[in-house]
Amino acid sequence: MTRIDPPSSDASKGPQAPVVVYGATGYTGKLVTAEFARRGVPMVLAGRSAEKLTAAAALAGPLVRNTIVASLSDHDALCRVAGAGTVLANCAGPFAHTGGPVLRACAAAGTHYLDTTGEQGWIHRAFEDHDDELRRADVAAVPGMGLDFAPGDLLAHLVGVAVEPCTRIVIAYHLEGFGMTRGTQRSLLEAMGGRDIGFVDGDWATGAGARPVREFMTFPGAIGRQRVARYPAGEVVTVPRHVRTGEMVLRISGASVMPRASWVLPVTAPLLPSLLRTPAKGLLDRVIGRLPEGPSEDARRAVRWTITAEATGQDGRVARGIVSGPDVYGLTAVTIADGAAALGAENFAGRGVLAPAQALDPATTLDALAEFGVEWSVDAR
Repeated sequence: MTRIDPPSSDASKGPQAPVVVYGATGYTGKLVTAEFARRGVPMVLAGRSAEKLTAAAALAGPLVRNTIVASLSDHDALCRVAGAGTVLANCAGPFAHTGGPVLRACAAAGTHYLDTTGEQGWIHRAFEDHDDELRRADVAAVPGMGLDFAPGDLLAHLVGVAVEPCTRIVIAYHLEGFGMTRGTQRSLLEAMGGRDIGFVDGDWATGAGARPVREFMTFPGAIGRQRVARYPAGEVVTVPRHVRTGEMVLRISGASVMPRASWVLPVTAPLLPSLLRTPAKGLLDRVIGRLPEGPSEDARRAVRWTITAEATGQDGRVARGIVSGPDVYGLTAVTIADGAAALGAENFAGRGVLAPAQALDPATTLDALAEFGVEWSVDAR
């Protein structure tokens, strides 16, 4: 295991060339392009539909320099997309299908990559399958640069390094009023396939999702005691790469996913992998395709999320942290723009696949999110 400390980078310095947004026509892609436009960042928009790209470019405004149509099966076209800028933001999921082709094109074009994935499996594959390729190309990739799972990774770094070496780090999620986009729901189908990755005894192992979890955890403040389930989160893959720990434990409150029947999730979660290996997965995918693209703007902004992290050192010391804020998808647009600014800066030296806490300074990055309504704190004793 190679540990890389986070660099001291000037994340306010944006890229000199346009940022490429692949998947610019989707729900999250449109929010990302709007955030780049708000910051005055020139863009190249890319995707699989010329008609939808034309509409997205009109919505994004005059900072769009070009649009490029490229399917996932056309490597040459994807290379032209990646070569149109120094940084590419991939907003097209499920990333189990889209991540590999786009990342390979970035390596071929010498372009930095980041994405909005919430898929633990893709993050693991990015590290395992693409790190050497990206280092040879002298570029970096940061998968999971949205709410899933950048804030949790940054917070875990701050609590972990305060007491490391750690015996374990526990991260827990709670969301209120969260409505998923179609893309998120499709990514969730991929994530619930039973190939969850665990980190125990200082190493990664697959198949963690087969073991049921029936626990309660106490969250800070009014959230209080909640029934929780195992969460196939990206921090399992990323945090041990920058914090010395023997174990990672990831949980999500049942109320986050099933607010009216929170007890159902811990009971049914172990059964889902078998179900998703049947034709039921295709049926669920078709049902998702008939749903609205995503929540309304008012519903999106009304969401509240909380992430807690607790690190226990081998010497018995404990550090705890909390980060919370609004608007899951709006925050993802902000963190993608922050990540693109960091990767595109002239002094950015990171190479290969990186965790968010390896690519950006954790405390500085979380502080900068205060403008968006994010609050965080760490207590180490």
